[in-house]
Amino acid sequence: MNHDFSFFEQGIDRISRRLPGMPKDRVLVNRLFFFVFKALDDRYNQRLADYGLNSTALLALAMLYGSEEARLNPCDLSDALISSRTNVTRLADELVGAGWVERRPSTEDRRRVELSLTAAGRALVERALPAVWNLVLAQWADFSETEIAEFDRLLRKLLVGLQQAGASP
Repeated sequence: MNHDFSFFEQGIDRISRRLPGMPKDRVLVNRLFFFVFKALDDRYNQRLADYGLNSTALLALAMLYGSEEARLNPCDLSDALISSRTNVTRLADELVGAGWVERRPSTEDRRRVELSLTAAGRALVERALPAVWNLVLAQWADFSETEIAEFDRLLRKLLVGLQQAGASP
């Protein structure tokens, strides 16, 4: 899906003329962030379809793969995915149904459940992640190491500001 940011930009330009004082540059960069995210997500989902995955499922599998002993409790996975517990439960059901993940009693508290990768899930992650890495390398090909580091710094600064603003009354 191709989204044209200029249509949004033109609308914001008209609004800013009608309502002086609008922080136009910040509104535009906020929405641009969402456009970029959507374009990235679409691109990853297109590539991951060959593996029977979408970006959320791969991220869940990757978080399990990168965890100690390839297992996590659903609450930790929910935090890592920035997703509700309900969505993670639904996703876990799909991953279990596909044979990539299994639910097991927690090793620390038998009342809790842990998600763990199966051998098939581990093999899938090891096949799919390199395809994503190729996309990552291509998307950043026009950026210098300095620009990438600066972008990382700025995004982290924005995240800290958002987290602090969310903590205040």
